[in-house]
Amino acid sequence: MKFIVIIILFLSSSNDLKLMRSEFNQINKSEEAVVKLKKISTTTKEVSDALKLAYYAAAEMTSAKYKLNPASKINAFNSGKKILETAIAKDANNIEIRYIRFTIQSNAPSILGYNKNTTDDKNFIFKNLQGIKKTDIELFANISAYFLTQVKLTEQEKKIIND
Repeated sequence: MKFIVIIILFLSSSNDLKLMRSEFNQINKSEEAVVKLKKISTTTKEVSDALKLAYYAAAEMTSAKYKLNPASKINAFNSGKKILETAIAKDANNIEIRYIRFTIQSNAPSILGYNKNTTDDKNFIFKNLQGIKKTDIELFANISAYFLTQVKLTEQEKKIIND
């Protein structure tokens, strides 16, 4: 019986994480994805607290895009930024959290001044990317797809992804 419970927990964790990743990939296209990501990241119990915070923060920051009131936009963005930095402080060596921050900072309007970690995060991600290729192929694929389609890469960075 314990074995079955462990398997169910593992599968639900995997499903929650997959769902969070899927919704994260859609938050710039759909306000519904923002809402779903917030809900999943606050209800799942199988994903680390730091990673849940990071995904919630990304949804909160992106929710600013869908608000009409400029003050509400800034408040949502700044609230999410604070939460994301808390997630980073909790687990600075988590490549997925650093990837989330990289994508947010790379797409944030420069007027918001939230783009100071892109170089450090990109270097960290590429330093650790091959390590997740064997342990989390889904995350590797997500990160690789983002970098190959959204970021100007050096030949060495392309080689790291394609090897």
